Amino acid sequence: MRCPFYEEIVVAYCRATPLKKMLPSGRLLPTSPCVREAYAVCPFYREMVALVAGEPAPEEAAVPAGKDREGGSP
Repeated sequence: MRCPFYEEIVVAYCRATPLKKMLPSGRLLPTSPCVREAYAVCPFYREMVALVAGEPAPEEAAVPAGKDREGGSP
């Protein structure tokens, strides 16, 4: 006999995010960009594509040369 609190479920997670949070697959909304073609607008997806391509991440590309993220000099 197994514990009455034991439960097996199928989960999903995003490999691109720094924190791996397991989400029950049945709880993902059909409108979620993760399960549609809209995944291309996801900031995590875009950052990973840029890293794989050897390009700066999208938010890094927007920082002018010689400036740090806060707008000051490095």
